[in-house]
Amino acid sequence: MKIYLGGSAKNSATAALGFTLVETVMAAMLASIMLSALYASFACGFGIIRTSRENLRATEIMLERLERIRVCSFNDVTNSSINPPSLTSYYDPADQSKGGGGIPYTVTYNSSLATNTLPIAYNTNMLLVTVGVKWTSGKVQHNRSMQTYVAREGIWNYVQNGK
Repeated sequence: MKIYLGGSAKNSATAALGFTLVETVMAAMLASIMLSALYASFACGFGIIRTSRENLRATEIMLERLERIRVCSFNDVTNSSINPPSLTSYYDPADQSKGGGGIPYTVTYNSSLATNTLPIAYNTNMLLVTVGVKWTSGKVQHNRSMQTYVAREGIWNYVQNGK
């Protein structure tokens, strides 16, 4: 037995089948909050991936420049025609010919005697090589650098003379 308080049985049955306006508005607000949070998380994730790729490319550029000095003689390490002090590299060098290329990276190269970092006996036989990379992503400027030492009797003698 069903007891209906106020109204007919027909009104009570239809009221139980539908949603009220308040429930619909609340559900729409909840859905909009959830969708905006989902969109924000995707945007943040893509931004982190872009930044990681840019950092990886900067590291690749620095390592490429540092690996060049492995096959240079001690005198060629300081030669600016072989190792230019500044150049521009791109995120995607292969696409640069088509007008793309992505973010430009400004690469700096500096080699100097390692006077204050090593014992005095090594001052004239060692060079300190620093490679730096700068780029701008959006409105943020990034800087990275790496350093290594080059010895006068380093790997060049092994490559050139087969020692």
